[in-house]
This record gives sequence, C-alpha cells and structure tokens, in this order.
Amino acid sequence: MAKILMVDDNPDFLEAAKIVLESKGHTVVLGQNAKEGEDKARGENPDLILLDIMMEQPDDGIALAHKLRKDGVKIPIVMLSAVSKVTGYDYGKSDEVMPCDGFLQKPVSPQDLLKKVETILQK
Repeated sequence: MAKILMVDDNPDFLEAAKIVLESKGHTVVLGQNAKEGEDKARGENPDLILLDIMMEQPDDGIALAHKLRKDGVKIPIVMLSAVSKVTGYDYGKSDEVMPCDGFLQKPVSPQDLLKKVETILQK
C-alpha cells in the first residue's frame, strides 16, 4: 500500500483520518505545520500528500504546495480545507492558485477520503 503524508494543524482530524487510512493498509506519516510537512515530504518520500490549506498562517498549505512544486517535487498533493465553504471560492479549479492534484472539502467523510486517495494513487 501507499505511504501518505498528512499535514494539518488539527490533531483530532489527523488521528481520525490516520485510522481510516491505516485500516486500508496505508502507512501514514503526520505533520502538524508547514515546516514539519516540508521536512517530511522531503525525508519520508511519501506516495501522496494530504495538505490542509490553513494552518498557522491562512495560506500555509498553498505556500507549501507552491514551494514543493517549484523545487521539483512531483508527489501528488490533495488539498484539504473548509475554506471554500466559508469563502465560496472553488480552489480546486486553478493550478496557478492551488498547485495540487485534487481537493477535498472538510469535513470529509471516511468514504470520500478513501475514494479520493485511491483515485489519486491510481493515476
């Protein structure tokens, strides 16, 4: 199965999603901020990154995704956030704004999380 890096500042979400992903045989590595996420993206060599948009700063996830892509990191990234529910902006439609391979709206059901992960990993 895949090694998945999850970067989110919500420890409850991280633990719940980790349980769901591990139940399907995935290995899950956790980061709670952009710095940990960047270090683990480079050091752990994950197959997929699940990345929250808003952490310590409102754009931490977006900035990290841009930095990884600029540095040539090709690991698929799925952005996670409730931001579009609040702002009405559909982040998933522009690679320039959001350099990612997919987007999941929080709260995300276990079924939707697993479906998106499997879809991205099959590409």
